[in-house]
Amino acid sequence: MLLICEWSKIGIPDEDAKIYWILSYMQTGSAKTWCDYIVALMYKGQQSFSTSDELLKEIDRKFGDTDKRTTQSLKIRTIQLGDRSADEHVQEFEKAALEAGYKEYPLVVEFKCSLNSGLRRRLTELWPMPMTIQQWYDETITMDHQWKVARTEESFHGKVNGTVRKPPQHGQQGQGQGQEQASSLQQGYQ
Repeated sequence: MLLICEWSKIGIPDEDAKIYWILSYMQTGSAKTWCDYIVALMYKGQQSFSTSDELLKEIDRKFGDTDKRTTQSLKIRTIQLGDRSADEHVQEFEKAALEAGYKEYPLVVEFKCSLNSGLRRRLTELWPMPMTIQQWYDETITMDHQWKVARTEESFHGKVNGTVRKPPQHGQQGQGQGQEQASSLQQGYQ
C-alpha cells in the first residue's frame, strides 16, 4: 500500500491523529475486522504504533501484494478493452506492463490479445503493420477515435434524414457487399 500525504496540508496535528485517520479508511471486509481489532487493542493500551509509518508498514505486510510482478503479469493476460476507450485501455495496460516488467515483443503479443477482435483485425490489416508497442498503442487510439467519429456522424445523419444511409457504392461492387460493409460499420469493433 502506498500512501503519500503532506499531513500539514490536511491539518492532522500529531502521530496519533494520523494513525486514527489512516485506520478510518479501513471500512470493509477483512481490513475492517483487523482495524476494529487494532483499535480495541489501542484503547486497552495493548497495541500501539508510535508512528503512522509503522502502521502503514503493518498494513502493507497484512494486506499488501506479496508478489506484485506476478499479479501484474496476470493482469496483463486478463485485461480486455471491452467497452472502454482505447485511451483508458492503453493507460491501464502501460501501467500493468511497467509494474510487470514486460518489454517489447511479448508486450505486443499480450496487447493484441487484449483488443476486441474487430479492432485487432483492422490493426493487423494496416500497411505497414505496427511493429513496436508504442506504434500499437498509437494506432489503436487513432483507430478508436476514428471509429467513434464515424459512429457519431452515422447517428447524426440517421436522425436528420430519418434513416441510416448506406455507404456509396464504388466500382463493380455488388449490392450485397455494400450492405455487408454498412452492417460491419454499424457493428463497430465488437
